[in-house]
This record gives sequence, structure tokens and C-alpha cells, in this order.
Amino acid sequence: MTTAARIVFDPAAPWPMLAALAALLGVMIGLYVWRGGAAPVSRGLGLTLILVALAQPLVVSERREPARDIAAVIIDQSESLALADRLDAARRAGETLAQRLTDTQNLEVRVREVRGGPDGTAIVAALEDALRDAPRERIAGAVLVTEGQASDPPPDPRRLRGLGPVHTMIVGDPDRGRRRLELLSAPGFGIVGAPTTIQARVDDARAGVSVPVTVSIDGAVVARVLAVSGAPFSVEIAAPKRGPNMVVLDAEPAADEITLANNRAAFELMGVRDRLRVLLVTGEPHAGARAWRNLLKSDPGVDLVHFTILRPPEKQDYTPEDELALITFPTRELFVEKLDSFDLIIFDRYRRRGSIMSPSYFENIAQRVESGGALLVVAGPYDVGFDSLFQTPLAAILPSQPTGRLMTEPFRPTLTPLGSRHPVTRGLPDPQSWGRWTRQIDAVAGSGQTVLSGREGRPLLVLGRAGEGRVAQLWSDQAWLWSRGYDGGGPNAELLRRLAHWLMQEPELEDERLSLMATPRGLRAERSALEGTPEPLQITGPSGSLSAPWTAIEPGLFRADLETQTQGLFEAQSGALRAFTARGPLNPREAMEVNATVEKLTPLADATGGGVFLTGEDGTRLPQVRRVGASGRAAGADWAGLRERGAYTVRASETKPFGEGWMWAALGVALLFFSWRREGR
Repeated sequence: MTTAARIVFDPAAPWPMLAALAALLGVMIGLYVWRGGAAPVSRGLGLTLILVALAQPLVVSERREPARDIAAVIIDQSESLALADRLDAARRAGETLAQRLTDTQNLEVRVREVRGGPDGTAIVAALEDALRDAPRERIAGAVLVTEGQASDPPPDPRRLRGLGPVHTMIVGDPDRGRRRLELLSAPGFGIVGAPTTIQARVDDARAGVSVPVTVSIDGAVVARVLAVSGAPFSVEIAAPKRGPNMVVLDAEPAADEITLANNRAAFELMGVRDRLRVLLVTGEPHAGARAWRNLLKSDPGVDLVHFTILRPPEKQDYTPEDELALITFPTRELFVEKLDSFDLIIFDRYRRRGSIMSPSYFENIAQRVESGGALLVVAGPYDVGFDSLFQTPLAAILPSQPTGRLMTEPFRPTLTPLGSRHPVTRGLPDPQSWGRWTRQIDAVAGSGQTVLSGREGRPLLVLGRAGEGRVAQLWSDQAWLWSRGYDGGGPNAELLRRLAHWLMQEPELEDERLSLMATPRGLRAERSALEGTPEPLQITGPSGSLSAPWTAIEPGLFRADLETQTQGLFEAQSGALRAFTARGPLNPREAMEVNATVEKLTPLADATGGGVFLTGEDGTRLPQVRRVGASGRAAGADWAGLRERGAYTVRASETKPFGEGWMWAALGVALLFFSWRREGR
């Protein structure tokens, strides 16, 4: 506790009035001197004493208690430090400095940790928040412990002089890890199979270096580019499937990389189909034809071409041709000229007729399927004999073949063990509630997958693959009974929808499929597998590799949940399958810039009188910390200074007049009389 005194004023008139009076008296004294007055000193001193009397000086005696100065230590604990394995080094350096400052007398130390967000590390905002309630006259300075990648350096750092000196401790080597890949432009949507362009740039410490860049979609490499650092480059890609396609660009690592997180950029390309074209050929009018037509016409993304053979060539009657409303079946146009434009071809209860379609047309269909098309055959009574489509070149791609037996006893369709796990039939309502069908063509399944069985356990719905395309055979034309509610009905619309989508290779109906999605608590992976338990799950993210066990949700479907708060791009792998997702921003700023740098925070240190110090990769090369005066240098080559503000708290005070006002006035008047007498002589 100390005692001090100071002089204050309690003016008898407002200060503006006293200031105006002082100005007037100053002008009068000036004129007096200019005209050669004999006593300018005594006259000016007398007027001044009269002004002092009007100001009424007081002596204030105070009992003061010294107040501790305040210093802030901001420790960067953002994701960019974690990616570069500098997180612990920054924490140790910050804690060491905080302990040194705490050991200093008369100093209050405020320690704050700051973590990155979608827009980077707002370390300056954290500094201002830490000292927001601190009186400016007590702030001794601040220390920032970071790799230098601040997202909010102030445009005018001079406005933070009141918080200074601000010293910056750079954890890491600025010469390491400066290569990064930046995505400049990328489309959000693309038509499946149509080319689209992306632009990116590789930044490197050395300008003009050639850097190999690999472009992959869902883990499959689609392009390789030799990029020049500092210059933008373009790549053409195409969405391979409908729905999300994760496009990943990887730049070859440099020799001094500290992390590969910023060598990768990614975006999600949503694949859309222009319109699916379906050709439906009904061999003859029957009650089930409308079920297929209604299903396909209800989908706005499907362009349906439907032909029903009402009057086969061998049917003879005496109706004049000019009175017929029927058109000739355009076989050449459909199966030669425009065949490649159809994504799915359906033969519904079709009877082989050489007079309508020649064997070459069926060969064309088989080639279209093998090149990526789809074929669905809904069998009818004619498939038990020589009129079956199995007697055409299509037999080479069909997964099952008829035995020549027609079964007409009622039966209830049943899921096979494989069908209970296959996405086309998995999760359908209880088969015991399904209505019965009344006709089935007996068949033998070869290489296909039987997901539904009928009477005597014989194959009813068989799925197969041919080259890059898919084939399905339904050995009954009675599915329409379900839509009519016969015998309780059944999931007709759902089954046919799934079947059509599986044939057209929709991603959600792949029988072996891996998906990865972000959740509020972390990540969730799902795996479809037709046999047994799938291969172990491995997830790779910005912070390394993780694993999680599979849990069976239902037959053929497994799930794994993983808790993590890390943001960025994640890759899941199970066997040969790979899946990608993003948690938070796909290309977070924290993962883009991970190299140590002095450029962003040096202006702040210069403006506040602080210094910038390189502490090394382990953060151990810390400068000495000392107290300095309220002005002058606050940093050197190996030391950082914090101001001694000398702030205090007044515990008690006493106020007394500094001489009576009339005494100051009387003395002033006496001096004026003295001046008058001197002038008179």
C-alpha cells in the first residue's frame, strides 16, 4: 500500500467559459506587449493567478494498492496442427510460456485454447475475446502460440495496439510441407456418361515444378495429369452412375511433406440420367401387360416405347388393309437403327416368330446387353416349347432355361435364402401374406441368382449378368394378380420397381455395396453382402486410419458406427469395395493450409511492438520473457517483453483546497496594482 498526492481542479465556472476567458486575456496581454507595456510579466502573472482562483485547485491524497497487469496466452489447437503432428508441441510451448508468466510477480495470465472451424482458425478473435473485459491500462501484452495459419488477421493491425505487444510463437518449420492442391471449379451435377470439366491448381514452394495428379471417382482412377505448380489445369471427367460420385484429386507428395491432407481435394458429383429409355414388347394382349406399362409410365424419368403385337402376320382375315388401325411392327428401326438408345428391353409373354424378328435382331440385343444394357424376360405359356426365347441367340446371355413343363397349380412365391439377402427382394413384407399365383414355367437356373422360388421350389425370379449388362427372367406371367388384390395381393409395385432399377444398375440396389455417410456423432457405414460376414471395415480420414466392427441389421445388410468429430474427407474400404463421404466441409480450410508461416501474423506483431519467433517442430526454442517499460522496444532476437503498466487501485482518498480561492485572487490583484504603479513611474 502506498500514498500519493495529485492536484485536481474544481472550477467555479464551466471549463469552456474559463478557456474563452483565458484566450481573451491572452489576446489582451499580447496587445499590451505589442504596444510596449512596461510590466508585461507582472501583469500576465496577475491575470494568471486570477484564473487559478477561478479554477479552484485541490490536493487529492490517495492510498493506492498496485493492480496486477494482465497478459494473454492463446494456444492454437486447431485441426491443421493435428494434421501436421504439431498439436502436442503447441500445447507444451503454450503451457511452458504460461507457467513462466505466472511465476512473474504482479502479472495475471489468461490462457485460452482456440480450435479451427469451417473458415479456419480465428486466433485474433480469440485474443480479443480473452482481453475483452480487461482494462486497457492493465494489459501487459499477449503471446500467440500457433503455426501461423490464422484466418482472421486484421486488415488494420494498428487498432490492436492497446492489446500489445503481441508476440507470435511459430511452431514448425516454414520450409516444410508447402505443396497443396486447390480445387478452383467443379460441377455439382453431371449427366451420366457425359463429359464435364474441373479446374484445379497445385501450389508448391518451387514455382514451375511438374507434379503428377491422379483423378479418381469412387476409388477408380479415371485420369492422370501432369500439372505445373502455380498454374491452373483442367481435367474432363464423366459421372459413371446415377447419384453421388465422389471425385478425388491427389497430387504426388513432395520430399518434405508433413501431411498428405492438403495434397488431396475432393467434391461430390451428382450423376443424373438424361432420361431412361425403355422398350416394352408385349407378345400378345393379356391382363398383366398393363401392370408393366403403368409402372414404367409412372416414373417421370422413364421414356417408354411400348408395342403390343395384336395381329401377328400368320393371322389371316378378310379385313381390308385400308380399314386397319394397326401399324407394322418397326423391327429394323427398333433392333438395328435405334437399339443402342434403349437402356432396358422387356419381352413380356413374347412368342418367337421368325416372320417378325429374325435371329440377327436377337444377336443385336445380346450384344447391346453385354455392352451395358439390360434385358427382362417375363415368360408365358409359349416358353415351354420351341417358341421360347431360349431358342434364339438370346440363350447365350440368359441365366436360366425352361425344361418344357408348364405348372398350373396355384402356388405362393417364396424368398430363397439368397433372396432374403439380395437388395431386390430383401426387406419385402412377410411372404406368408403374399397371394398365390396360378401358372409357372418350370426352369433350371444355371449361372444366375435365384431370389424367388415357386411351386416345388423351382426358380421363379432369376437374376444374372452378361458382360457389362444385366438380365432377369420371371418364369410366370401372373405377377399382375398381386396388383388386383387376388388372394390377398402382394408387393407387386415394389418388387417390379426394384427389379427394373436393379437391371438399370441403380447404385442403391447393388448386391455387393458399401456406403459411408456422416452422422451428428461421427460416421456410419453400411454393407450389403450376399454371403456370410463381409470383410473388415477400415476407414481412413484426415487424422489417420480407424476400424469398426460390423453389426448385422437384417440378412445381407450390415452396419458400423464410428464416433469422431474430425472434419474432412473419409474413405471406407471393405474388401475390394470403397466408399467416400465428407464430414463437415469437403475441403476444409484447416486441411488446406498446414505449413508453418510467419507471413500472416507478422504485421500484427510489428504494429503492436511485438516479435515473431520460430520455435521449431517440437516448440522448444522459446525466447526469454521479461518485463519492460511502458514505452520502448518490447522484443529482441531472443527475448519477448511484456509492459509494466504501473496500474493501481485507490483504496482511500482525501481532498483539500490547494490554497483558498480568495488568496489566489488577492495575490493576482496585488500584482496588477504593482504593474499599474510601475507603468505610472
